[in-house]
Amino acid sequence: MEKTLRYILIIINIVVGVQLSAQDTLTLTDVKDVTSFEMDLKGNIFVADQSLTLFKYSSEGKLLTNVSIKSYGPLTSIDCSNPFEIYTFHKDQNIIVFYDNMLNLRGELRLNDYFYNNVSCIARSFDNQIWVMDLSQFKLIKINKKGEVLAESPYLNNVLGNDLNTFKIWEFGNMVYVADSLVGIYEFDMYATYNSTYYLSGISEAESYPGGFYLSFKNSLMLYPMLSRNPIDLFVKLSESTFFSSANRKLYYLNQNKIISYLSE
Repeated sequence: MEKTLRYILIIINIVVGVQLSAQDTLTLTDVKDVTSFEMDLKGNIFVADQSLTLFKYSSEGKLLTNVSIKSYGPLTSIDCSNPFEIYTFHKDQNIIVFYDNMLNLRGELRLNDYFYNNVSCIARSFDNQIWVMDLSQFKLIKINKKGEVLAESPYLNNVLGNDLNTFKIWEFGNMVYVADSLVGIYEFDMYATYNSTYYLSGISEAESYPGGFYLSFKNSLMLYPMLSRNPIDLFVKLSESTFFSSANRKLYYLNQNKIISYLSE
């Protein structure tokens, strides 16, 4: 009983804290119709827009540099978890591109060359390797920049017993998470062994906090504690194309060209 009460109080404090500390807003210039957004650990901001340009801003919103990505096509996701090496994924071309911290091109990995033919999402691993979700193999696979397999899950269609519609991979707390709009969030260990599923069908964005997830669900910001597995509505309305990121103990989400921050713990 005491543990249950303590847990309820923690959840109440988290919800109240999020609501009261919300709505620091930063407006980005020079961008519109954003297609991808991410922030690094230093608070630097990376966005791509419909003009097929990748921008880097300081944490204060000052434009630092930009680069054309027209030769690679639309950008699906940005991974800047290593502030000195930026990974971008271009799903239509099935290419991962590598940049330094000032967006100078450092290399590329053409996934079709290694028979990863239907990759839905990618992420950098803690050791500068790459996680890919290949729907042609129904596997979460860890590879190096030569396309060599370092770890892989079993066939997930057999393990999970459902179709996959995965859209995001990330690492948090020595685990790997994969978001699926049809089911929720799958949890794997660092060896790509499946652990668990956190169910909530219909999510369109996800980000971790210690003990759970922030989710975009039906245009609302939701808190999803791992312990209770019961989503909590934070009564924050989101746009249909919301992007999440986290840095410096804050959750950030992008609405058009405005970045809004919340304390995440």
